[in-house]
Amino acid sequence: MEYEIITLEEKIAVGLSARTNNQSPDMGQVIGGLWNRFYNDGIYAAIPEKTNTKALGIYTEYDGDEKSDYTVIVACEAKAKPLEGDYAICRIPAGRYAKFIIHGDMVQAVAAAWQEIWSMDLPRTFQCDFEEYQDDSMDNAEIHIYVGLKDEAQIESRCGILCSECSYREQMNCKGCTQIQKPFWGDSCPVKSCCEEKSREHCGNCENFPCDLLNQFAYDEKQGDDGKRIEQCKIWKK
Repeated sequence: MEYEIITLEEKIAVGLSARTNNQSPDMGQVIGGLWNRFYNDGIYAAIPEKTNTKALGIYTEYDGDEKSDYTVIVACEAKAKPLEGDYAICRIPAGRYAKFIIHGDMVQAVAAAWQEIWSMDLPRTFQCDFEEYQDDSMDNAEIHIYVGLKDEAQIESRCGILCSECSYREQMNCKGCTQIQKPFWGDSCPVKSCCEEKSREHCGNCENFPCDLLNQFAYDEKQGDDGKRIEQCKIWKK
């Protein structure tokens, strides 16, 4: 499923909330009940200072396990918190999101999209995800789904070593191998040279990752780290 990475500013959402999880037999009733109350009980109409007419389905306060509980909020975006009224208030955090655009049945298309999203290897924050309904069509709706992503990791080295944890960094005034031409420990580093010759930011972006050269350094008896740097490259790659 295709998506684009975008950066959003913080949004204030106002509406109704409930607690549920994807394995609960009454999940559909809980979420459907919120949508029913939101519109049929006049909640949507009563919310002041709405910024647009789009409805939001927000999922927050969960720990990343598909079976864990989370808070679902049916809401709309507002300019500020209402001074009166028993509303659920949610701040959709600013940051990076994967944006999916789907079309089709308002219920079935969304359910199918989330099933696929859960199977994708995305660097999710599990802090706040949300659906933004562009219209009120039930049969051929356009829905934008935003999945919160972790900030891009700062690449500290070519091989995956975390320079910020290196005890020699301050002593040798080393800025890390991505910021220097010649390492302080010798004339050159074969891993650094290999990455830069291939125009790779780090080893994890190489088609031969993890190669024999990287494994040799990662598992060296004296200077290796039992593959920790290889795992770090995998994190940066995501």
